[in-house]
Amino acid sequence: MLPVILRTERLVLDAPTIDDRDLVAEYCTDPVFERFMTTPWPYTLEDADSFLSAHVPAGWTSGREFTWAIRERAGGPLMGAIGHRVALQDVGFWLGAPHRGNGYMTEAVVAVCDWLFERGRESVRWECIVGNVASASVARKSGFTFTGTAPANVSSRDGRREESWHGLLLSRDSRAERPGWPA
Repeated sequence: MLPVILRTERLVLDAPTIDDRDLVAEYCTDPVFERFMTTPWPYTLEDADSFLSAHVPAGWTSGREFTWAIRERAGGPLMGAIGHRVALQDVGFWLGAPHRGNGYMTEAVVAVCDWLFERGRESVRWECIVGNVASASVARKSGFTFTGTAPANVSSRDGRREESWHGLLLSRDSRAERPGWPA
C-alpha cells in the first residue's frame, strides 16, 4: 500500500521521511519516552534512521503498519507521529514536547480512526503504561472507552509486558468523552 495523506482542520498527516531524522531523534530523547514508550533508549540518530528508512516504509509496503508524521502544513516540520498496527488493531502516538497541550494529538487520533473506520475497521484499540496521563487524556478526548488495566499487548524494550491502561473505540461510537477513566 502506498502511504495515505490525511488532512484535518489544522494538520496534515503524511509519511515521515529521512528529512525528519533530526526532529525524530530530538523528540525521542525526551525523558518521558524513557518511562512511557517502547522506543530504544537512549535514542540515537541511527535509531531515527532505522525508523524512517526501514520501519516506516516496510509497514506501508506490507500493509502491516501505517505510520504518519504530524505536521501543521504539507512539507512543514515534524511535530510527532501516529501509527496503526494492523495485527493489534491499535493506535499509538507521540508528540514532541513543544507541540503538546494544543489538542493536536486528539485531532490526529480522530482522523486516523475515522480513516480506519472508512476502510471497514469495526474497532480500534489503545493502550499506555499506567501513569501516562497525557496519552490517556488523548484517548479519552478522542472518544475511547476505558476498558481496564492489564498487561500491555506491546512489550517494553526489556521484553516485559507492563501494567497498562486499555481503551477501545468502536466505529459506531461518537467522539464524546466517556466516564470511567482513571483520575
